[in-house]
Amino acid sequence: MKFAVLGMLIERRGYGYDLANRLQSRLGPGFRAAFGAVYVSLDQLAKEQLVAEAKRVQVGRQVKVYYEATPAGIERFDAWMREAPSREPLRGELYLKLAVAHGSHLSMLRDELERLERECLRDLEAQTSAIDQLDPGAPGVRWDDAVRWLADAAVVERLHGDLRWIRMAIRMIASVADDGTVPQAAMAQAAALASAA
Repeated sequence: MKFAVLGMLIERRGYGYDLANRLQSRLGPGFRAAFGAVYVSLDQLAKEQLVAEAKRVQVGRQVKVYYEATPAGIERFDAWMREAPSREPLRGELYLKLAVAHGSHLSMLRDELERLERECLRDLEAQTSAIDQLDPGAPGVRWDDAVRWLADAAVVERLHGDLRWIRMAIRMIASVADDGTVPQAAMAQAAALASAA
């Protein structure tokens, strides 16, 4: 988040709320630019002298502090852009629960997975309609709009993957025997479901 905030400040100066809104607008609803994370990033960037206060504006009782990137900030941003990004590791409470689930916990997890399946389907419908809003007759789109489209497409792809995985997990939980084993046939069916993508 920190370097995304810095990149926004390289484009033009801004204050916390403005930066969060600009970033959110560019990335779309699939990515949540938390206002708190933007303010924490601004504090870190200021401590590292990668941004500096540009001006303060009093609006009623509120003071908006505008920041701009420093030359060191621009240099550090360029270095960050050259770094190879990493894939996100599998984390999350659901994976941890699956790792330690047994007995009656499995049916509760199956109910939860079925709820997540419905949620994924709802989100997939909403995100797909956002992607379909491009004008096919237009000769081109601005880079900002293309980035937003890519972010929306990433969410759709992730939702498809999540949906496949959730369905695999539901199938696996449904096939757990009383002795806690999963038949190999169920594993093969889950693998077939995954590769059918």
